[in-house]
Amino acid sequence: MRTAVFIFFLFVLFNNFSSASEGKLIYAKGVVQVLDKKKNKKMFQRIKKGATFNAGDIIRTKKGALAILELAGGSKLKLNSASAVTIKKAKKNDEEVRLNRGSVFINVFKSKLNKKTKPRFRLKTKTVSMGVRGTSFFASFGEKAKKKKQRRDLWMCVNTGLVEVTSNKSKQKVSVKAGEGIKVEKGNKISEPKPLEWTKKLNWNMEESKGDLVNKASIESAYTDVLDEDYD
Repeated sequence: MRTAVFIFFLFVLFNNFSSASEGKLIYAKGVVQVLDKKKNKKMFQRIKKGATFNAGDIIRTKKGALAILELAGGSKLKLNSASAVTIKKAKKNDEEVRLNRGSVFINVFKSKLNKKTKPRFRLKTKTVSMGVRGTSFFASFGEKAKKKKQRRDLWMCVNTGLVEVTSNKSKQKVSVKAGEGIKVEKGNKISEPKPLEWTKKLNWNMEESKGDLVNKASIESAYTDVLDEDYD
């Protein structure tokens, strides 16, 4: 009898562990969807506040929508309108997200990162990798490419902390400090980090109780920024 009870306890414990989610949708405005890879879903399904997701899932927002995600490791992501990310890893001390389109604000939970170890939070695209040591930063694709094979620009700026950006192709590495931003032109050359005027208009708020969450600053303004003349 005791053996049967013990086996049942292990079964329940295993199921609870294996089904544990690696993130939760803590705020949703408009249409937010998920492509559940774990359940082999082939179509995006709409989700609401409180919905959970796992590593491998793709989360996206439709035009005019906004989503705030909290990973199991403690970091938060604010996914802006018409944006999409793939959750690669969302465990304690080991978080990785891929930006597929649009833009995202990221707030990495500092207390779970050790400065003596390599960055445990990584934001990746097809062309660059961003390693983080406890920080908040913003990343966005720029103007749409006219040709499908043409790589789009990627913009990134740091609000607090430090972000190390590495080009997958050239292996160029740049450290971006708080108050600085960069442009990765067509996914290749990384510009010299420096203050960018347009980033002052970004809305970093991720707490609903602290006011408006919507980011009204357009990435198109980055191309008309008078401080951006050196990038062309």
